Amino acid sequence: MKIAVIGTGYVGLVTGTCFAEMGNQVWCVDVDTAKIEQLKNGRIPIYEPGLTDLVTKNTTQGHLYFTTELAEALAVCEICFIAVVTPMGEDGSADLHYVLEAAKSIGAGMCRHMYIVDKSTVPVGTAGKVRAAVQQQLDLRKKPLTFDVISNPEFLKEGTAVSDCLKPDRIVIGADNERAADVMTELYKPYLINPENFIRMDIASAEMTKYAANSMLAAKISFMNEMSGICERVGADINQVRRGIRQRSCRPDA
Repeated sequence: MKIAVIGTGYVGLVTGTCFAEMGNQVWCVDVDTAKIEQLKNGRIPIYEPGLTDLVTKNTTQGHLYFTTELAEALAVCEICFIAVVTPMGEDGSADLHYVLEAAKSIGAGMCRHMYIVDKSTVPVGTAGKVRAAVQQQLDLRKKPLTFDVISNPEFLKEGTAVSDCLKPDRIVIGADNERAADVMTELYKPYLINPENFIRMDIASAEMTKYAANSMLAAKISFMNEMSGICERVGADINQVRRGIRQRSCRPDA
């Protein structure tokens, strides 16, 4: 497949590179000219084990391209991922400025049916805002083009992001029609060691899943910190306790 990825930060660069590694043609797009030039010259702006080798390999093989021109990518791509930053706003909410700017750019440059995939961490309801921003640009252009907006949250961890991307423990897809979900199923087919790890749901549920997963991780960390404090007071070894609660009993009556 031919894929555009808007944003060459942590998520966008890893995701785009791993899609290229799976045999797709990928255009990574960024407005930062200096960063794009760095990437074209093989200089990776982030450190992630294995990433530099994959970028070099796939650019050499013609599977991975870097550009500042979104129109160049949209001219040939059928899927466009939005993987830009969503910094915290002054009121503590996610700042969707970059996401919506990316959506406007897609609407201003797309020339065929487009599958637009939210990969950035965004609050519930963002897909509707992306859809409105794209449609506004199409209306201004008087282009009767169609598109689908899909939610595909990321679950990458620093230090293991390449492995997490190539061998994901789950892939969550939020779509409002079967055609869009089927396209994403085809895209992710090379990743599916266990089909049960591919989870299709509605868009709002997919958007909520990312926040629920983050909250669950935070709860686990807080719980283990509390357990560590108790262990220190009673003379227990938190590392042994951690091992113990991760063990699953094989007893049939357990």
